[in-house]
Amino acid sequence: MKRQSLVVLILLTIVIYLSSPTIVVGSDELKSGLLEDILAQDKPGLFDDYRKLNLAKTTVKTVIQGMSGGEVTSATKAWVDISLRIIDNFEIMVNLSKSSDQSDHINAIEVADGLNRSINRLRGYDIVERNGIPMLSMLALTRFYRGEGKFFEDAARNTDETKVKMAYAQNSSIAYRKGGMTTEASRMEFEWRRHKRIYERDMKRALEYINDARVLRDNAINPSSGFFGSDFMAILNAKDSFESAKGLYVKHNDTKLENESVIKTEAEIKKTYQRLMLDTLLRILIYLLILSTITFILWTDFKRWGEELDDTRLGEELIV
Repeated sequence: MKRQSLVVLILLTIVIYLSSPTIVVGSDELKSGLLEDILAQDKPGLFDDYRKLNLAKTTVKTVIQGMSGGEVTSATKAWVDISLRIIDNFEIMVNLSKSSDQSDHINAIEVADGLNRSINRLRGYDIVERNGIPMLSMLALTRFYRGEGKFFEDAARNTDETKVKMAYAQNSSIAYRKGGMTTEASRMEFEWRRHKRIYERDMKRALEYINDARVLRDNAINPSSGFFGSDFMAILNAKDSFESAKGLYVKHNDTKLENESVIKTEAEIKKTYQRLMLDTLLRILIYLLILSTITFILWTDFKRWGEELDDTRLGEELIV
């Protein structure tokens, strides 16, 4: 009985050993499968643009071909799979970068960052590092980053919306830096910070103008002084203050100009201005009518006095 138990235990151990996922014996079959996967990566358009990536793929194939079947293990398959995924994701990234949509380029940068991490994983395999495969992949990725840096730089030059210009300049700086172009990265970072400083200053001033315009508009509706025209002067100042804020928003082509609160303030100022303009014109008309009436009465009195004076002089001449 003990002998049978021992045999069963040995057989069970052998089964567990052979079925264990952590232990894969090298084989010609595995080597052949990996070579087929490598050869299937046929991307002439991509490889024409990024020849270093094609050279990395060729090096992977050469390394596998130079290994005996027994040397090709699960570890080999792991780094080959990483290398092939890098090529697939590289194609996705490049296709995104061909779009005219800025968001696609931002997504392409995110894919590139993922590729960067995958390349660093490759460095953990000695045979891969020795054959320069991570270096070749990184050279291709560096070229991509530099191209995106130029793309975002051009995009920043061609937009009038300061907030968008800032985002593009920042993206350009980041891409240039990842591409090893430190001078260009510093230049675009300087532009981004300069635009940011001016924009924040102007937006602060614009908000102050808007708040002043609202206060002046309230003063125009409920003037604290009974002086004639004080309400109209207040709404004129409110109108000027709002136009100053509007000018800053237009300068930066900023979407705050479309803010519901800003639109409402402009409409209220316009409505109050039109009402007070009519009220002021009506007051002036009334004053002119009163002045005309007084002038007419005075003119009539002077005319009558002149006629009486003429009659008096004529009587004196007749007596003489």
